[in-house]
Amino acid sequence: MNLIKLFSVFILTITFAILTSPVITVAQVPLYTFPADDGTKSYYVTGENGVNIFVDEKGDPTKTTIIFSSGFLTSRMSWNPQWFDPEFEKFHLIRYDYRGIGKSDKPKDVNSYSQDLFSSDIYALINKLNTEYYIKNKRIVLVGWSIGVPLSLNFIKNYPNIKIDGFVSIGGAANNTSKLDPSLIPALQDLVDPQDNFSKVVSGIDIFVRSLFFKPFSDELHSFLMGNSVTASFEYRKSGSKNDVFGMENGLYFSSLGQNVETIIYKESGHCILWEKAKELNKDVVKLISKI
Repeated sequence: MNLIKLFSVFILTITFAILTSPVITVAQVPLYTFPADDGTKSYYVTGENGVNIFVDEKGDPTKTTIIFSSGFLTSRMSWNPQWFDPEFEKFHLIRYDYRGIGKSDKPKDVNSYSQDLFSSDIYALINKLNTEYYIKNKRIVLVGWSIGVPLSLNFIKNYPNIKIDGFVSIGGAANNTSKLDPSLIPALQDLVDPQDNFSKVVSGIDIFVRSLFFKPFSDELHSFLMGNSVTASFEYRKSGSKNDVFGMENGLYFSSLGQNVETIIYKESGHCILWEKAKELNKDVVKLISKI
């Protein structure tokens, strides 16, 4: 198996205590606005079992390619704060929707959703890139957030002949090391049962989305994230409702497993650091990848 440089970024969640005060003003996490046309091109690649995976791509393919893999119940658009940041203009960027969410196909067979199949979809898009742009000594870095971390690691394990030059973990953990917050278990159960009560499903999604943030977030961002989440198929929700991770201790354990690891802890941020600490995170990710 190829040696890779393993960079890990983790999140520190701090309990927020509201002090007694007649007036409290709290900065909200905003919904950022982005240009309508930034050079992004979109297309489908065919994954395992003929499932069509929706892909966004932009930038110079001769540069280092970054492949972003998102968290549970989020589409490729969860990476908007990174995708549209000029900090990343020096790279070739790829983001995609998992099978079962966003614009990708949504198979009705629950067996169409597994870590191996999600990993095979990453292989399909890398194979497409290698076919379209044959570039000697092409450099590829995987960036995963939340469940995007174990999925990316599973890809590296399953496809050792694909050269991966670096890996950035954001709020992730190794397989079988996660401990789910017990308070979220009822909400995750509502995501899949009862299926005929969609208002209960939406309520579960709402609790899940709100759990991602340390700071309050704007109504606009809440609506954006809810809109992404409700596009997920029942089969996708069922396959992923037991796999997401939140505990910082799991991330620190994960970082202890690798070599050449750099760990960064962000204070006053929840699980969705992509939005809460976007500017700080982006600078750090770009700096880490530039070292490769």
